[in-house]
Amino acid sequence: MLDVETLRFVLAVVSLAVLALFFLGVYRPTHSPFSGWWTISLVCAATSAILLLGDGTSAQSITNPASSAIAAMGAVGVWFATRSLRQRRSSVWILLAAGAACALAGALDHPSSNEWAGNGLLFAIMSAGFTAGAYEVWATWAQRRREPDRRDSSEAITALLVCGIAGAALAALYVVRLALFVFSGPDHDWFARVGGSGPATLVLLICLVAVTFSVSAIGWDQRTRELRRRATEDDLTGLLGRTAFLARAQEAIDSSGGRRARQAWLVIADIDNFKPINDSRGHQAGDHTLVVFADMARRALRSSDAIGRLGGDEFGFVLENAERGAVLARLDEIRDALAHGDDGAGYPMPTVSFGVAQCRADHTLSETLGHADAALYDAKRAGRDRAEIFVDVPVSD
Repeated sequence: MLDVETLRFVLAVVSLAVLALFFLGVYRPTHSPFSGWWTISLVCAATSAILLLGDGTSAQSITNPASSAIAAMGAVGVWFATRSLRQRRSSVWILLAAGAACALAGALDHPSSNEWAGNGLLFAIMSAGFTAGAYEVWATWAQRRREPDRRDSSEAITALLVCGIAGAALAALYVVRLALFVFSGPDHDWFARVGGSGPATLVLLICLVAVTFSVSAIGWDQRTRELRRRATEDDLTGLLGRTAFLARAQEAIDSSGGRRARQAWLVIADIDNFKPINDSRGHQAGDHTLVVFADMARRALRSSDAIGRLGGDEFGFVLENAERGAVLARLDEIRDALAHGDDGAGYPMPTVSFGVAQCRADHTLSETLGHADAALYDAKRAGRDRAEIFVDVPVSD
């Protein structure tokens, strides 16, 4: 088996090669948050491995604590990269604090003669970073598999699976290293065999090579999703734009026929008396009211339901695999939230009227929209703040 110094040298060389390829091939063209944090982690991995080559030399008192500090920052960087997959922001101060803590712990633990100086804290941070990173990857993988466009993201979903397995392996490695370090000590035979520098460097090297192509796919996928989001979402509310929403409505209509028909409903929502808000309090207040309504609708509906802004103060919902009673109950939940909430500035929220039409394979999208719009007109004429269902066609419960 290769000696520890050789393994560290190989890890440093591979890390630098992967860094160069990833930076040029993924980060520069995408500038995605994931690729940015992953680039930082690769820089840390390569630098830490290079600094560890100073062990056993007169520079050990400086290179050893520095290596620990940079390795800790690399693990936190991995966590931050995976957090970005679910649009979660991260603070660079956490990364810097982890590095500073490891540097201080190493400097106070006789680093000139102790190659394991401060490694108890290092292993704890590495365990936490890789465990949190693995959790974020698995959570993202599960989320992507439930999304309607999962077929378009099959490569990224597979890449997430590979990274999740690698992350779990690294998390397990550092949990074991930490336990053996604390309870057995670095001089114990079990630590040397399982958690020593040789086995740890070999596992890091294998995982780095294993995820190289996967992280590239994830970096590009994040950029593609961002571009797709900008093209399909409403800028103000973050809901689907009109074109994207109507496409989802067409899919629901297409799925409502045949042996595997799914019961689906198209809802048009129109905020009551919205114009006076713009006239009396300004368009900014009106925009804020639309955003608050969109948030309330998101909370009341399921993640599988489609919600879009059709224009102005008019919104659309598509609810699939739901009975008529369940649809009306969700709409009542939105009305109740409006009645008991405010716009965040102390003003009561306006009421909303709903027009509901069942999606049927023998009706076009235009006809279904017309049915929902007719029901909406009935709701307005009946006094507003209510939901009406289009009844000129048979409705199945």
